[in-house]
Amino acid sequence: MSNNLKRAYTMKKLFILIAFPLLFQSCTFINSDFKIIELAQEIQKKYNVSNNKYVTIINYGKSILSNRLYLVDMQKNEIILKTTVSHAWNSGIVYPTKFSNGKGSNKSSIGAFKTMDSYYGEYGYAMRIIGLDGELNNNVMDRFVVFHSNKKMKYLWSKGCFATSEEINKKIIDKIKGGTLVYVFI
Repeated sequence: MSNNLKRAYTMKKLFILIAFPLLFQSCTFINSDFKIIELAQEIQKKYNVSNNKYVTIINYGKSILSNRLYLVDMQKNEIILKTTVSHAWNSGIVYPTKFSNGKGSNKSSIGAFKTMDSYYGEYGYAMRIIGLDGELNNNVMDRFVVFHSNKKMKYLWSKGCFATSEEINKKIIDKIKGGTLVYVFI
């Protein structure tokens, strides 16, 4: 088989692996803006945090190429930002299906988190988070799971962090740092 034929075959496999599932993305109830806002309200009632202006919802039931991070303004009851966000390579390729709280797992974590302070690190402007759901995500600080830009990343996938585009990263962090809720579900 020639190199051009091998390359074409590889590209076809990549298309089937990533693009094809997008065509059949679920239209479940949680995909509507109203349901995202309703979920944000429920999560805010469940978890008592000091800063209740925003709730960030991440729907890992959607593909890595989809807008699946929603920033909800809780005072206006509206979604003010929708964007893509990474998940960990060890959690799955197109859709994350394997999650972990373990150090060194390089998998995404799910559940409720509280945002902390911002800082400048290896990936530029970033923000720390802490897990609020015990054994489900209480190691995220020790695992250095943070929000950061995807600008310096070689791939779409992280090692468990929430990476967004450089243009969006600073906007999100500046709005949600200092004690707001982040809720990640599948």
